[in-house]
Amino acid sequence: MKRAFVSVWDKNGLAELAGFLRDNDFEIISTGGTAAYIEQLGIPVTPVEHITGQSSLMDGRLKTLDLRVFGPILFDRDKERHIKDLERLGQQAIDLVVVNLYPFEQMLAKGLTRQEMVEYIDIGGPSLLRAAAKNYRHVLVLSEPGQYAAFQEAYTAHQGDIPEGSRQKYAEHVFSVTARYDSLIADYFTGKDNQLSISATLQQSLRYGENPHQAAAFYLPAGASPPWKQLHGKELSFNNFADIEAACLIVREFEEPAVAIIKHANPCGFAVGATAAEAYRRALTTDPISSFGGIVAFNREVDKETAEALAELFLECIIAPSFSAEALERLMRKKNLRLLQLLDNDPDRGLDIRSVAGGFLVQDRDTFQSEDHWEVATSEKPAKDVMQAIRLGWKLVRFVKSNAIVFCNYVQLLGVGAGQMSRIDAVELAGIKAGKAQLSLEGAVMASDAFFPFPDSIEAAARLGIRGIIQPGGSRRDNEVISAAEKSGIPMILTHTRHFRH
Repeated sequence: MKRAFVSVWDKNGLAELAGFLRDNDFEIISTGGTAAYIEQLGIPVTPVEHITGQSSLMDGRLKTLDLRVFGPILFDRDKERHIKDLERLGQQAIDLVVVNLYPFEQMLAKGLTRQEMVEYIDIGGPSLLRAAAKNYRHVLVLSEPGQYAAFQEAYTAHQGDIPEGSRQKYAEHVFSVTARYDSLIADYFTGKDNQLSISATLQQSLRYGENPHQAAAFYLPAGASPPWKQLHGKELSFNNFADIEAACLIVREFEEPAVAIIKHANPCGFAVGATAAEAYRRALTTDPISSFGGIVAFNREVDKETAEALAELFLECIIAPSFSAEALERLMRKKNLRLLQLLDNDPDRGLDIRSVAGGFLVQDRDTFQSEDHWEVATSEKPAKDVMQAIRLGWKLVRFVKSNAIVFCNYVQLLGVGAGQMSRIDAVELAGIKAGKAQLSLEGAVMASDAFFPFPDSIEAAARLGIRGIIQPGGSRRDNEVISAAEKSGIPMILTHTRHFRH
């Protein structure tokens, strides 16, 4: 008879697993609440006290840390010395370990006191998992309920002899789980300002990195869910991930139907409309040349009409909360076109972490600031439609690489100056892009991610027909810049918040 050690906080799936173990002639050894739960199911269970000869001590803090528990788990069947040592302990081998940990992370969100949190630091659980994972050649270890069904299927398919490679995969997951668990506790005690712990699990290998000679992969922290699901098309590349995130972050900012077209992490098209189709057609007019081969994101379902419009242009990827059946049928005719469903999970969460100089730069995510501190710096006040355009422009400029300038009206992006070394270059480039797309800037507004160091950008915008400006302010020459706006009759808003994006 094989033996399984089962001790879990999360009881999801435990009834089915315990029944499976009983039906496959496992002796189940268990602790406290887990043993009581299995017993209530009418399934035979051996309390761990029968193995250790000792009841739990110190309010349950000490239950499993015993040679008679860890010996059978760490027992190497191929070593004569181990066989003799196990005989001395009077024990038999344990073949399966099923353990999940005290919910330290979930309890963090409840604002418990330090002493209360201490009680959710699991000691025996991580030790049991690590012991089983170390001996993966002989012991299979399950560390979360989501693994139970696959284990049962594999056990049946292999008649109980699950391959070593599969055992190793389970062990690898254990070390990821315990590393993350320990890092959460370390962060809690030391504070994130003193220590950064990163633990993530491979989600998928990518076709390549930024360039074909670079290998790449996508990882997620333990317990995190992917922000989207691929429905169709070839594999995603490294660059696709970066562009998709940028597109999703933009459309999430808007309540009305909105569409963002992204090229090299910058918006080359954006618009709102009464429908997804109207918004897409309008966004496409921003820069139809650059939109070729772009990434398109929607905050509404893609219907048949929208799909027909999308099918007219070569695109790398389309992402939306959903696709109608007719839209999927139409778009899936394009073999390589990637179609992704945007899930509820918000990708704009947590810290922004980048590797630099062999270390890590860490910052909070840039978020949209309220208008509470906005200041109209000119005597001329923005008209209602100009103010609508200013709000749209300020949302969009956050997602353009610095130095960043956007021209827009209240429904669409008209011109973009991205990644320029000077502010005036960004202004002139945005004007050139609008001109190439044959879009009039008369009555449009200009948004800048940082202050204007000189009045030349204001003078250039006035010549293009700009009728409203929003910028952070903070230049030593703010007075000159504001005076240039006054002279041109252009209302200017200072936000006092910068939005660099490097």
